[in-house]
Amino acid sequence: MRWRALFQEGRGKLTAGILLVEFLVAVESLVVIAIMPAARRDLGGTEFYGLVFAGFSLAALVLSPIAGRAADRRGAAQPFLLFGMLFVAGTLFCGLAPSMPLLALARIVQGGGAGGAYTVALAAITRIYPQSGRARVLALLAGAWIVPGLLGPSYGALMASTLGWRWAFFSIIPLTVIAIALTMPALRALQLSPLSIRWPLELAAGVTALITGLSFLSLLSLPLVVAGAWLTWSALGHILPPGSLRARPGPPAAVMTIFLLLLAFIGADYFIPLMLTGVLSRSLAEAGAVITLGTVSWSLGNWWQSRAVVHTSPVTLVRLGSVVLAVAILGIMATTAGAPLAISYAAWFAGGLAMGIAYPTAYLVIMQGADEAGAGAAVSSEQVAERLALALGGGLGGVCIALATALHASLAAGLTGAFGLALIAALASVALAPRLVHAP
Repeated sequence: MRWRALFQEGRGKLTAGILLVEFLVAVESLVVIAIMPAARRDLGGTEFYGLVFAGFSLAALVLSPIAGRAADRRGAAQPFLLFGMLFVAGTLFCGLAPSMPLLALARIVQGGGAGGAYTVALAAITRIYPQSGRARVLALLAGAWIVPGLLGPSYGALMASTLGWRWAFFSIIPLTVIAIALTMPALRALQLSPLSIRWPLELAAGVTALITGLSFLSLLSLPLVVAGAWLTWSALGHILPPGSLRARPGPPAAVMTIFLLLLAFIGADYFIPLMLTGVLSRSLAEAGAVITLGTVSWSLGNWWQSRAVVHTSPVTLVRLGSVVLAVAILGIMATTAGAPLAISYAAWFAGGLAMGIAYPTAYLVIMQGADEAGAGAAVSSEQVAERLALALGGGLGGVCIALATALHASLAAGLTGAFGLALIAALASVALAPRLVHAP
């Protein structure tokens, strides 16, 4: 399928609308990562730093699959509008938050809106685009991160040092309203698969209990950790495709691979600005530049992957990306230990390339395994794995920092623990790569 065909045969508005939604997701993600050190200085509450990221992902974790249920009952346009306006409200609350706990709460509202709206838009790729065009659509979506990747962190740093970090949230709102208005008409015919609300809520409760219990680890919190782990595992068994938790070859293993890849990348990405500003005393602009390199190189890697996937095995591509990602995280850990700043720049450029190669490859395996009737369910499963990784990447990294604070250890020690967890996830994705295809 040629590139121009993505904008022909009635697909033009849908392609443009999905790109706008992706662009907004990119802007929100990168700006928040860049401004969080400034928010921490103003609001305090370092122990809630990871929860600001985890809360967003937990809410998206719940509402991503629920968006499918709502779309079945009312069509796609109405739920998309509802979730879009929820995102606008959450963004406004983020800008007005007077404390770090309330900022984390506002991010929950924002994440719920983003997760629901994004799932509805993303499911259209599987339903409307032929298999030959899906890799290129994913490459376009990765390309939508280039401008935010180049300007987002710098924009966030500029806002934080001039008007104030709150305006980084306020300035996103007008563009969000425009994106909703442009995208809604193209989604009116989209239908998704239903899902009981019980399991997403149970999953969010389990992850929250797990992260909270680990953050305040003591003998009294151990039952909370155990209960959270049990609820999370039980809910995932009902939400994800059968065999996902055992990484059964094919799409189930691809779902688990996406989880591990994002857990590795986000587990480092969220905390790189804190490491550079809090440990190495670098500026927000320098920290934002590292995030920019990782985002732009992700798009470059995705562009190369859209060509290579035609003649290269998914196993080879995912294994390559996972190995490079592991090496990149080692480079970030070396910078934390005092290595030259240039290593972090080179490492995270390589980390972005790695994700651009491995992540869309695993996503295509999921899409190819979904039939027309199950397209929405397949996308919802991928979104659950992705949002769970985002929540745990921020949450468990925050746990490491909170434990270091409680033990009167240095910030560098807590960050090393967060980066170490990310490295383990990257190595696990290397081991899982051969299960992306069925054995002959």
